[in-house]
Amino acid sequence: MAWWAGAGDPLLARLIDNGLAADQLLGREARALAELQARPRHWRFRVARWIDRILQQTPESPEVQAVRLADARQRKAARIARAYVEVRCLQASVALRQVFQDQFHDDADFARWRHEAGLVSAVDGGLAASLVGVNAGALADIRARLAAAEATLARRAAFAPSQLALWLDNGAQVPLLDADGAAAAACDDARAAGPRAALTEAREREGALPKLERDAERTADDARAAYRLGTGDFATLYVAQTAALAVREARIAAQARRARAAINLWTDAGLCRSQARLREPARSPAGDVPMAARDGRG
Repeated sequence: MAWWAGAGDPLLARLIDNGLAADQLLGREARALAELQARPRHWRFRVARWIDRILQQTPESPEVQAVRLADARQRKAARIARAYVEVRCLQASVALRQVFQDQFHDDADFARWRHEAGLVSAVDGGLAASLVGVNAGALADIRARLAAAEATLARRAAFAPSQLALWLDNGAQVPLLDADGAAAAACDDARAAGPRAALTEAREREGALPKLERDAERTADDARAAYRLGTGDFATLYVAQTAALAVREARIAAQARRARAAINLWTDAGLCRSQARLREPARSPAGDVPMAARDGRG
């Protein structure tokens, strides 16, 4: 079973399956491989000997072509998956920034009311306006990046942007992708050491964030309550609010980092399995005698 079919995200699986099916280059390679495999094996080796004599070259075996096609599919799937994770990450960031923007506006209104009541100086209103403006600029930037990421995903998955937008509206969270130990064990190649280490590091970073997030939110709530009671200043609320936002964004980034590390590990495991198939000894249709020997070329 393909890793994306068991990743626990039906939309991701749908996007990858459609992107693979619509890829014209992969389709041509699959048809060429099917035609090659459908020919009689003895005919293929006669042609191979003829080409050897004429061009001094050996045609690529169907086994090699099958591995090359499988590798191309793995890499294409990984590109779609990474684009999907990027879209979900930016969606989550937009949703988070919008929640904080609403809170920032509420805090700014309260600061303005306190200034009009003569309870605080205009500094509070200036800080509140700065907080709203900075976040508005960040929101605009993230939305622009999200539009570009959605266009990239639509192109890679071969879906109309309008159709993709309907599906993506159903959620705004980073997919909880995480390769299990079986995926890591499937590839003992040194090339997989990097993805395995990256996944471990991503898990550790993400694991440390929930407590920081709770502490930051508690501090922001306390600072807001203190400001409304008149026992705290807006500068403290400003710092507490921005710290809470930063920690929440760090958690989104950590989830995306873990998802990308899992995708990389799954992909490398698939590539390792393909290479392992190439290293298996070739068998002839008649039994265990290598075809080269049966053809008199051994």
